Amino acid sequence: MNAVPVSEIPAFIRQEFSSRGNVRVIDVSVKAYPDETNYIVLVEESDLPVAAQIGNDLDDEISSPSSRAFVIVRKAPRKLVEDNSSPLVLGVQDDRALDLMRLISARSRVSEAQPSLSYVRDAHLNLPAVTAPRHHLIFGRRGAGKSALLVEARSTLKPESAISCWINMQTLRSQQIERVFVYVVDEIVSTVLAKQQQIRSASAIAVLGAELYEQTRSLLARQAPLAREEADRLVPEVQRLLKRFLEASGLRIFIFIDDFYYLPRIVQPSLLDMLHGCVRDCDAWLKIASIRHLTRWFQSSPPLGLQTGHDAELLDLDVTLQDPARAKSFLENILFQYARRVGVPTLTRLFHGAALDRLVLASGAVPRDYLILAGSSISKAQRRPNAKLVGVQDVNQAAGDAAQVKVQELEEDMAANVASATRTVEALKRVRNFCLEDSSYTYFLVGYREKEDWPHRYNILTDLLDQRLIHLVDGGVSDPHAAGHRSEAFMLDLSQFSGSRLKQGIRVLDFVGGRIVSRKTRGANVPGSDRTGNTPLRVIAILRGAPTFPLHRLSDLADEPSY
Repeated sequence: MNAVPVSEIPAFIRQEFSSRGNVRVIDVSVKAYPDETNYIVLVEESDLPVAAQIGNDLDDEISSPSSRAFVIVRKAPRKLVEDNSSPLVLGVQDDRALDLMRLISARSRVSEAQPSLSYVRDAHLNLPAVTAPRHHLIFGRRGAGKSALLVEARSTLKPESAISCWINMQTLRSQQIERVFVYVVDEIVSTVLAKQQQIRSASAIAVLGAELYEQTRSLLARQAPLAREEADRLVPEVQRLLKRFLEASGLRIFIFIDDFYYLPRIVQPSLLDMLHGCVRDCDAWLKIASIRHLTRWFQSSPPLGLQTGHDAELLDLDVTLQDPARAKSFLENILFQYARRVGVPTLTRLFHGAALDRLVLASGAVPRDYLILAGSSISKAQRRPNAKLVGVQDVNQAAGDAAQVKVQELEEDMAANVASATRTVEALKRVRNFCLEDSSYTYFLVGYREKEDWPHRYNILTDLLDQRLIHLVDGGVSDPHAAGHRSEAFMLDLSQFSGSRLKQGIRVLDFVGGRIVSRKTRGANVPGSDRTGNTPLRVIAILRGAPTFPLHRLSDLADEPSY
């Protein structure tokens, strides 16, 4: 028991909260009772989980043999948080704005080596799901938080009950599929051997693992291509090792596979089938992160891969514009985690409220895009003389600058299939021309019937969705004139029609105070043309007025079967 002098305990608490969890203590008050003393510690809401654990750990350290002491953590009122922060009189010209930009640049991309700055849990409870004993296919657009979820899930595993291994497919994208499989097996076996040595290195399981490790090392050292039979022979050996080891140790293993979409789609079912064979009837679970429409996880003839509903469950991480208020709250919470780390007490010290709304729209509700656009828009605002807050035009300019970057990312993501990348870029041109030249609407409908009749054409459209070049606004817009007929509503990404200023005379969707608004950009001279979605029915009415994009415009790009 640590004898901290009573007079120094408040300062000690502040110091320990900062050093152990980077938690800023807003206030410490003392309530003394005959048998105990309570130290009421006020922290920001986002720090409550970490602060509560630190407080529990400190109880014994601040207690004495004659008197017990307890740390009680509570949420600090927002006004108190702001009052205890240094004011940003200069707004975006403050050094903390530059610090925020640097932090976003350094930490917006999550990897195994660099976890989330502060993981923000979503409303769908994906974290508990992905740590459950079940195979999962985790889908989301680029930047949606797939890696962040896997990294966070891995960090929550308790070493006394679970082990894990991590494989990023981007590093293996140019390898033969059999060699990719052997690399994964090598990582699994290495993980088992490392843990087995901690338990009992001379066991029969360790010998079996060592033999299997030698096989994988020998195969990987070979320069010539591997035969499929050589890879297939490893499957029962790996399954036997895992089953014996996990039953003997009482452990569970999670196999995290990130960026699976970098592999060519044609080989994906085969690889998943081999991996599934390795973990059958074992307490071993595959957690595979990918982009849905760049992934083929099952083929029916012959049956290969993971069949959803039977072998694996799907998790969809995308926060879309279907619920703009929820998207706004979620994204602003993420940005605030960055802002508070550099001493910015509230986002409104740097951003106009309208600019925060526009960031949601400009990012298509993709977290990484939101963060990067926020940093870029601060830079734009700093260049304006005497500017203190980021405005809507700063966000528009940042979105316009992002257009070429998104196309480059598209080509990088689809590098495994050059023809697919070329097709998707051409599809973007056609959708953009339809929106900006033919219809003068930046949002459009695609009918369910056309979607079902021409799935190959629709898949080209969804490639644009996964690349964040179009965004889903509503997945089920009913037709008032035809019962049972429904459409999906999409919006062209803001980067495709904004720059120094929005293209004029077109109808766009805006986002104001949690509500969808349809308006014409300046130059149309149509007074009172704004339409506000005050109610769900009015939102549907706005979307019903959008033009329908005919999928036949993509017919020559689709690889459709001939009949």
